[in-house]
Amino acid sequence: MSKPKVLIVQELWWPKGGGGIFATHLITKVLVRHGFEVRVVTGVKDHEDVDNVVFIHEPRLKASNKLELWFNAYIVSREGWFRKLVKWADVVYIPRYAYSMIPRVKELGRRVIVHLHDYQPISYTSVIFHGDNFKSDFTRTFYYELHQHGLVRALVASPLTPINRLAREWVSWADAVVCVSNRQCEIMRERMPEVSDRSTVIHNPLPDAFPVRKELGDDKVLLYLGGSSFVKGFHLVLRVANELLRKHRDLRILMTRVEGYRSLPSNCAALGELPYRDVVKLHSRVYALLFPSMWEEPLPYVVLESMLMGTIPIAARTGGVPEVVVGSPAEDYLFTPGDVYEFMDKIGAVLTQSKDYLLDVGVKLKEHVLKLFSTEYVENRIVGLFESVLN
Repeated sequence: MSKPKVLIVQELWWPKGGGGIFATHLITKVLVRHGFEVRVVTGVKDHEDVDNVVFIHEPRLKASNKLELWFNAYIVSREGWFRKLVKWADVVYIPRYAYSMIPRVKELGRRVIVHLHDYQPISYTSVIFHGDNFKSDFTRTFYYELHQHGLVRALVASPLTPINRLAREWVSWADAVVCVSNRQCEIMRERMPEVSDRSTVIHNPLPDAFPVRKELGDDKVLLYLGGSSFVKGFHLVLRVANELLRKHRDLRILMTRVEGYRSLPSNCAALGELPYRDVVKLHSRVYALLFPSMWEEPLPYVVLESMLMGTIPIAARTGGVPEVVVGSPAEDYLFTPGDVYEFMDKIGAVLTQSKDYLLDVGVKLKEHVLKLFSTEYVENRIVGLFESVLN
């Protein structure tokens, strides 16, 4: 019996990109372990290989923006070499934004699985804010771009929002649409009902656990991994840092992917972009992770990894976060998104705990997330989806 064949098309590949890219890397490993034959078309030449997977470099997929990507992906989908790849495959898996290929794949009689790690089909920016009550995608985009990139970008990007209707149309052709949390699926089904009968929830696989030995020092260290992004709550971190500086002189906040800021509070250390393994090592000495996200993040890996490393996540109650922490000690450290005073109270609650308490809670968090995201269960769900689509 021949192996089922999967063609994955994704612009970026690990270690380039964020949590969604990492999830695809892990899912590819799952498919290979379960006997699938996998080929990957990606725009990234320097990437982490996966054993027994053939990678095909297509530089046009590494576009500077989504509009360029959609145009390039459409052109690529019409070329002979790509047609042969599609005909080779039993199913084409699109875990990011190369949606403009879907009509051609369907014309060639192949099944398509779209994996959503955000809200691109219903939002030009791919973001849905917590408590999102914008009357149009135009106003949502203007608000996002104004706070994230400035007025000029807001004025340029907002008129382009109608183009995103194409993304919605393309995704509606898919045979299956995967969401990564119940909350994300709820939002998608409400705002894009045409895919309700083909949408399903499958949690992302847990990353391989690197051994991290907690060694909490007398200096209290917090970790923030969201960069200088408005939607990640960077402005909230700066506000609480200034307030905490008055109360906790021994406090330091380590920040990754934050560059170019000359006026950071004195208790903040900007570490820039770090390799994944170095980020993991930081967990050995931090008291808590700060996760003040402003949007409905479907299933943030930084929260999962924090718990896996035995670090309490002080997280906004938004997106898939409550699903991850429910029933664990981390549930006590959730706060209302955007509420800087509640955020500060939760940080203060952690800082007043003993090191023994934090270490004990860390063990419980790791046990909780390993049970909730059982490797066997998640892998069976992934494989079951591909097999059901094939059949």
